[in-house]
Order: sequence, then structure tokens, then C-alpha cells
Amino acid sequence: MHSDNKGNKQTTDIFSLITKQIQQLTKGQVTCLDAKKALNRYGANTMAISRSIGGAFIVRQISADHGQAVEMANIGHIVTAANAYGTPLQVISSGQNWGYGTAMPTDDSRAHFILDLSELKRIELNEQLGIVWLQPGVTQQNLRDYLDSCNAALMVPVTGAGPSCSIVGNALERGYGITPHADHFAAVTSIQAVLADGSHYSSAIASLDLTKQNIVDMSYKWGLGPYLDGIFTQSNLGIATSMSIRLAHEPELVESFYLFCAEESDLERVFPLVQQLLRDFAGVVGSINILDSRRMLSMMVTNANGLSLCSQTDVDRLKQEYKVSQWTCIGSLYGSARVVKAVKKEIKRKLKGNTAVKRSLFISAREIAIANQFIDLLPDRVLTGPRRQLAALEKTTQIMRGIPNEVALPLAYWRNPDKPKQLQMLNPAKDNCGLLWYAPLIPATEDKIREFVDMVRTICLKFDIEPLITLTTIKHDCIDSTVPLLFN
Repeated sequence: MHSDNKGNKQTTDIFSLITKQIQQLTKGQVTCLDAKKALNRYGANTMAISRSIGGAFIVRQISADHGQAVEMANIGHIVTAANAYGTPLQVISSGQNWGYGTAMPTDDSRAHFILDLSELKRIELNEQLGIVWLQPGVTQQNLRDYLDSCNAALMVPVTGAGPSCSIVGNALERGYGITPHADHFAAVTSIQAVLADGSHYSSAIASLDLTKQNIVDMSYKWGLGPYLDGIFTQSNLGIATSMSIRLAHEPELVESFYLFCAEESDLERVFPLVQQLLRDFAGVVGSINILDSRRMLSMMVTNANGLSLCSQTDVDRLKQEYKVSQWTCIGSLYGSARVVKAVKKEIKRKLKGNTAVKRSLFISAREIAIANQFIDLLPDRVLTGPRRQLAALEKTTQIMRGIPNEVALPLAYWRNPDKPKQLQMLNPAKDNCGLLWYAPLIPATEDKIREFVDMVRTICLKFDIEPLITLTTIKHDCIDSTVPLLFN
């Protein structure tokens, strides 16, 4: 106890010294939080871990001319001050990295200080080229609202993490989604960063571009010489302060499709079809998700057994009630109405030769709206299952159109006895949800997929964990699985 008190006092002393230096260098433009306030603000997480947080520094957005340059200088000052006292920094954008640490430092060997960039929310758009430049604090919803205010027919690179999560943060973690630009870091065209010595980084092309628009660097990903932007992803080699991203243009028509497979063994037979669709219709078909029945149900219902594992009997009953298949393949078609019509016709032709798919559905946002109008005319107690299924379809279709929502977030509450009081702006960390993500890469072959599914189910059931399985086919030859490890 004595050594802990000594360590806490040393951390407090360091915070006071660093704060004094930062406030002098930044002219009070950085908000400094002591250890108690920082832990209260950033300590909640979904992994049931605790970390020693010595304090936090929140970089405020500067509205004056050359504000961005001042903000980068302020970040550099914080890094310089931290170096002077040998203090590690934990950098966050939104701090909502659910299931991967949230805002918490990666280790507890010594006290870390949070460097919070969530207030940096500048957005600049070149609508003609479809390239957006933004800062770390810009969330999925911030970008959606900005594009709508400009009447820009462009799509947000959304994820299931929700509207309040950072665009930059997801790209730096090399995240992916289900819109046309599925690989989000592949769409990043340039990065600006502050290095460990406080100096600034940008591509060599940025300094060579003498045009007023400064668009050359942002439109060419690879720069000059060895490609360096990638070293800032999934690393601590620098602090990304802004990036440019190539957005997908909103096509004339987005039509979602669902392929329903009734039997467990259908997985091996439907996967070659999924591969073929991705390969033959690249650019029209986005990535395709394959979800098992438990994963589909987690988006539509609450756990029937509360804190316990949902029994197979309950799963079978819920599948029947909500018309959920054993495996569901979800994707979208993007393009002109004529292109989508032609590709849909080809897909339906291929479905005739695949016995794994017992039923299929092609549906657009307009058709969902019509279905909602019809079902709203009926009493609430009628067609309860189809109502929830339609609501899930509507939200899933929005995600595919680049409209962020929280359709996937309720799964974090599967083992949480305290259900959220509101259905918007969910925060699994502050709501005490237990969630860790298991996200391996799977060889894109039927036998290895089956081996993986059997392994997940065996281990999860052994440890009383719900086996909720999603297989995301990022490309026809690349599968990433996401399995949420949910606990109370």
C-alpha cells in the first residue's frame, strides 16, 4: 500500500509538471484533467479491466485562421512534454473502440495519460472528386450530417460500431464495412501525423503540390518512394491528426439481398456461390456477410435466458417465431437501375443451380418503406415477428446505403441484466456491458470454414458463451470472422 501511495504521488507530481508546461506552450488551449477526472471520463470499458490513468489532455479545436496548424502544434507540445518526463500517452479519437479496449491504455505497467482528439472535427469536401479530408473527432454521424447538409450524393464508410464512432479511428485500425469501399484503410489516400519527437509528417507529394486546391496528395495514395502512411495503422509510431478518404458515390439504386439457408450443412454449399458473386460482380456486389441464426436473432430479440446461455430449444423457438434461417447471407447491389436489374437477374439464375439457398429476398429502401406503411395499418399485436424482422431489414439496408445506425449494438447487451432505457446513442462501456471481440482471418475454403465454426461453437458452449458467428467475405479469397464474447 505504501508503494502504491508513493507511485500515485509521483504520478500526481508528474501531471502537475506536465500540465504547467503544456499550458504555457499551448497558451491554455488544451484542457487538462487530473487522474480522478480522467478515470471517471475514460475508465469505463467493455472488457472488465482496470488501468492506471495519470490524467488526460483534451486538444481543443481552434476556430481562428490557421487553427489546424495551431492544433497540430499543440499536439506536438503535448508529445514533447510527455517525452521530457518519460510519460506514455494513450491517444484516442472517439474513445469508443467497443470490445477492443474502448479508451483504455494497452498495459498497466505504469500510469498512462490520455491524449483525447475527439474535439477535432474539421471536415473539408471535394464533392466533384468524392474525397473528404477530416480530423479524428469526426464520427460516422458527423460525416453523414455534413454530406446531407451539402446535398452530396456520397456514402459514409459505416461500421456496426454505431454513429458515435470515429471515421479516422476505424481506418487506422484497418476496419471494414459492407458498403462499396469495404476495406476502409484502402480508401485512405493521405495521412498527416505528429511523430514521437513532436515533428510533423505528411507525404512528400504534399510539399510538391503548388496548386491552390492541394488535391494532388489527397488523390494519390502511394506518395513518393516507400509507402509510409501504413506505419501509422495499428501502431504507436505516430499520432494521426487528419486524413483524406475516397468516398463511394451514392449510386442510382442500392438493392439489398438476403439468401436464406435452412440447414447447418448448407454453409459449405452456399459459400462457393458467395465467392462466385463477389468475383463475377466485383464493383456491383459489395462485401457479403454470412450470419448464423444466433447472430441474426441477437439483433432482433433479447436473450430469453437473461444471464444464462440461450438454450437450443429457445433458439429453435425464436427462429420459428421470427422466421430466421440457420444461415443468412447479406449483401447489396450498387449501380444504375439497369445494371442492378441485370446483375439481379444473373444472381437469380445462379440461385436456381444452388440447392443450399431455400429462399431469397431482394429489397430496396423504397420497398421497405411501402411494407412499413402496410404493416403500420395493423394492430401492434399482429405480426410481431415480421415487424421486428422488417425493422432489422430497414436498419441493415440503411447501413448498406452508408447511413449509420445502431442495428448491431444491441448484441452488446445480450448478457446485461440492465437493458438500455433508450434505443438511441447506446454506450456499451458506460452501460456495463461485457464484450470482447474475437476476429480471426479464416482460409477461404469450405473445409476450413466448417472447422472454424465447429471450433467456435465447441469452445464457446464449454465456457457458457453464446456462439454468435459472422463471416465477412471482404474479397472472394479473404474471410474475416467476428465473434463477440459476451459476458456480464
